[in-house]
Amino acid sequence: MAFDIEACRQEFRRLDRCNGAWRTDRIPTSEDIHARWHWQTEKAVPDPAASGIGRHSALISGKGKCVPRNDATPLEKRFRYLPMPLEWFENAPARQVFREPDPEHKLLSRLSGRHLAGYTGRPSGSELYAWLVEGTETEEQRDWLNELLQDIHEEDYPQLRRRDALSAWHIARAVLDGDIRRGALSRWLNQFAERPEGWKDEVPGEEMQPAGAS
Repeated sequence: MAFDIEACRQEFRRLDRCNGAWRTDRIPTSEDIHARWHWQTEKAVPDPAASGIGRHSALISGKGKCVPRNDATPLEKRFRYLPMPLEWFENAPARQVFREPDPEHKLLSRLSGRHLAGYTGRPSGSELYAWLVEGTETEEQRDWLNELLQDIHEEDYPQLRRRDALSAWHIARAVLDGDIRRGALSRWLNQFAERPEGWKDEVPGEEMQPAGAS
């Protein structure tokens, strides 16, 4: 699908009106992510105009030639943001569990050994599985799980579902509980997100737009 430059510009203007408040009416689009990157980065760099960031960029301002970046890793994966709220994962595909639990939890044991190696008292695969399925009870458990989920490789995300009795809902809950803002993981999880029945949309900044403005 082609990138909608005007939709990106409209979202940037919305963010500007509401000081960056997130919208909850939809899963973030590529245009939403690019607009937020420009809005946040504009505030972080010393000289946005010289850097061509935010409202000074060709993408947002419309001035100059807008050349799409051909990144090996798209911005949707590099940018830091949370997945949709947990209510969006209360659906059959997100809740689906494909198999019985592996009694040895080989995948989680391997991931613990690879990504938590060197830490004293690192958790076993069975402990990680229990925290993912039942939720964490202590800050220490949450820290271990956060460390793992922040570090695992993108190709391991689907393996968590295929090789152990984990659902996208289990993973989304752990990510949201741990406030893990990893774009690639959020983007993968959001494939399973669906608008809940009765969900009340919130689009801050939209109601502040003057009549007739775009």
